Amino acid sequence: MSTVVGVGNEEVIDLCTQQESDFFDRKSVRIKPNQVQDVAVAFANAEGGTVVIGIEDANPQKYPNPIDRWQGAESIESYNAVIASLSSLNPGIDFEHRFLYREGGYKRDYVLRLIIRKSQKVHETAKGEVLLRRGAQSQVLKGARIADLMRAKGVTSEEDTVLPSVRAEKIVDGEQLRSFLATLKITDKDPFNFAVQESLLPETMQPTVALVLLFADNPSSVMPRQCAVRIVRYDSADEEIERDALTDDSHTIEGPLRRQIDHAFDTLKEVIGRCQCWTMDGLQSPKYPDEALFELLVNSVLHRDYGVSDNVLISVYRNRIEFRSPGRLPGYVTVNNIRDARFSRNPKLVRMLAKYPDAPNKDLGEGINTVYERMRQAGFIDPILKNDDVNLYVTLKREPKEDPTSVITKFVDRHGHITNRQALDLLALEHPEQATSLFGKMRDQKLLVREDEKQRGVLVRWISPTAANRC
Repeated sequence: MSTVVGVGNEEVIDLCTQQESDFFDRKSVRIKPNQVQDVAVAFANAEGGTVVIGIEDANPQKYPNPIDRWQGAESIESYNAVIASLSSLNPGIDFEHRFLYREGGYKRDYVLRLIIRKSQKVHETAKGEVLLRRGAQSQVLKGARIADLMRAKGVTSEEDTVLPSVRAEKIVDGEQLRSFLATLKITDKDPFNFAVQESLLPETMQPTVALVLLFADNPSSVMPRQCAVRIVRYDSADEEIERDALTDDSHTIEGPLRRQIDHAFDTLKEVIGRCQCWTMDGLQSPKYPDEALFELLVNSVLHRDYGVSDNVLISVYRNRIEFRSPGRLPGYVTVNNIRDARFSRNPKLVRMLAKYPDAPNKDLGEGINTVYERMRQAGFIDPILKNDDVNLYVTLKREPKEDPTSVITKFVDRHGHITNRQALDLLALEHPEQATSLFGKMRDQKLLVREDEKQRGVLVRWISPTAANRC
């Protein structure tokens, strides 16, 4: 049964004037059904969106009043061909439709509103075109870009791609795979049989990306794309980092994935140990929960898109650690549902690593929840997640959940005074002005005073009013 809904002038004007974007498009009632397929497929392949049909483009001369752009069909049956066109797509897209009419209008004409939901499949039009919504346009994808979209949605995985230029026997007969098989409680420990049975070596006898990543002595030397872990340290806390802030503490970790993870974790701990910043206990290396660091490292290596030629990048700053994993989140996973969603971009890598006696991913599916729990137990704010079309960023920031005023007061009680630099480190701030503003508010509240009014800039030290009265 069709849903017919009356809408007021405020909503009518909004639909007529709303800017077209990644999630919204409008079309004239004269649009052809196959053209509606284009925009609907583009939305389904992207993040979903809304299409309204029956609204004319802006034309100040013809429609001086935006509300006059509402030029729908005389009957809802006029849209039958559009709905039939969308319903005929194979695979089908998930959509719902409503017919809108303007309440109080001098005539009853209908606008069709289509809500297109994001799909886990890759869709194409009746013409065989794959489109993707970008801004206010529906872009046609071809070749490699379609393959990228299929990987991003989890329809295919780069781990199954074969590498004809790599000699399979060198890996199958190598020490890495033999050592791994020696740990397994299986009867047939023949490396060749195992690789074939686990779909790591197809009938073509050309090794897959998964086989290379797991068991080649140095995957980086034979992979067509970058697949290492890079760790860098900046002597800065700013969001906008100057190149001069990059230290010589830079490392590239290669090797088969199990060894790469262990080596990268040890290196990361060493790099953090060479940082010096102010904590409640004085000037020392910052402390982050080991489990949170390890889980993020494992996730970055296991769930990255190996079709993207880039390394996992871990950036260590004075106030935070940022993990950048190549590839956008797979399938239906978003930064909002990542704690509950279960979707593996590289299921073979995940399954194989889980077979190790000391598997780095033994708590399958619980890694990101562990990160949240450990950061909270350490007294820090929750991880900060950001996803774009290229990378996933997860940041662990040493910002205390406790009220900043309370943190400053405790530090002054323990150490007798506090400086701008110390406050920056304690509260994981980015800019000195943030500390200056906080000190000013605490002075107004009579919680802090300057140790010496003659002090300026970095020399300023703040003390408690009680201590000042004793001087």
